[in-house]
Amino acid sequence: MNGHSLENPFASALRASTAVLALLLAASLFIFVPTTLLLIPLAGAVLIWMVFRWPMTALGVVLAFMPIDFMVIALGKFFGLPHMTVVSVCDKEVPLLLLAGILWRRNGFKPAAPDWFLLASLAIAGVHTIFDGTVVGLWTDFNFVIPYLVGRMTVLTQTQEQVWARGAVWIMGILSVFGLAEVFIFGEVPRTLLYAAIGSEGTEGGLSASFHATGFSGLREAATTVGPNGFGVFCMIALILWWVYCRNPLPAGMVGVGLICSLTRSAWVGTAAAIPLLAIVMKQNKRFFVYAAMVLSLVVASIPILGLGDFIVSNKTRQDDSAQSHQEIILSGLQFAAEHPLGAGNEKLGPEMPKQDKNTGLFETTYPQLAAEYGIAAALLFAGFLFTAIRCVWQQQTRLGYAALGILVGASLVMVVTLPLTDRRLACWILFPIGLAVRSSVSRKNSLTSSAESQAV
Repeated sequence: MNGHSLENPFASALRASTAVLALLLAASLFIFVPTTLLLIPLAGAVLIWMVFRWPMTALGVVLAFMPIDFMVIALGKFFGLPHMTVVSVCDKEVPLLLLAGILWRRNGFKPAAPDWFLLASLAIAGVHTIFDGTVVGLWTDFNFVIPYLVGRMTVLTQTQEQVWARGAVWIMGILSVFGLAEVFIFGEVPRTLLYAAIGSEGTEGGLSASFHATGFSGLREAATTVGPNGFGVFCMIALILWWVYCRNPLPAGMVGVGLICSLTRSAWVGTAAAIPLLAIVMKQNKRFFVYAAMVLSLVVASIPILGLGDFIVSNKTRQDDSAQSHQEIILSGLQFAAEHPLGAGNEKLGPEMPKQDKNTGLFETTYPQLAAEYGIAAALLFAGFLFTAIRCVWQQQTRLGYAALGILVGASLVMVVTLPLTDRRLACWILFPIGLAVRSSVSRKNSLTSSAESQAV
């Protein structure tokens, strides 16, 4: 009162002196301690502070960064930047785990049927790992649980939801266009040198076979991702989000070109199944036929441009070595699972193990792979998770529910022949919207139940 401020007159000077002292201390530490030893904890502290200060912005940045994360980390290793493996962990797992905790405290969590199926599958895998497996293998197989949990804890406004979906579409559209430079201009030499320098598998004498295809002499597009298979699935997800949230045909055409140039048949099948289904449930049949005609024209035009004639013929006549290999792998995986109903452990069957031991086995298909590692029960529970999630989002009848439905259907088909969820970056784009839609569905049911009870009273 009496016109005098209650603030300590020395507070301003104290803050200034504290800042100067901190700067002097930091400068003296840089003289005696290696720079990297100081920058790593400093960067970690800044990262944690930013996640706590702006959790939704941090979530958006992490998701947007996933399609380019691999190339950024690989280029960092190529140019000799230190501790890139630590950076790789800190830009994915650490922020997502922090976000899961922060959003749980903020929004709460009520388990639903998909959660129980996923938890049961993870529990069986965890118990199996204790007796016959490695933590690394378990982490590789079930790392996708983290982005799913983040989605289950997240609540987005309609505006935030629209920004997320459209941002994803444009990101993949831009990457698809820039990725064409590697296909038509630079060729495979730069990527081969990069992979060989960072110690990537399968680069002896050239890129791995996944960058080529029977009957196709060119290079399959991968843009900034690990390989064309993952890039194709990214494009599939982007097209599903475009169908639900967008009307502008330009980004769809850009992403569609990337999907075609990736020559990822599993992503083609997933897209071909998801979008017609969405057209039916969203009652957009006219729109579907218009765009189906445009896509067919684009595919026909790309055949002579990309030289896909022999590729198509080899697939029609079933002479494609890759397709035959997938069939053999699926059959051998099912046979192995039948012979080992309780699983053989992830120590010799996990996706990471063949890099260390060429005598170990790997079934490059999700369902038989899980059954072979952790038993048929774990695989069935994982399938139950997918089925109950589809049932949950199907009933929602919102744009978010439709997007999650399309991604679930497309990804479930992709998992028949590949292991998309072992790619931590791709798993974020697949599982986050699924978790987000499941939470929205649960909240919607709870609000309807509360309204019915209040009306009854």
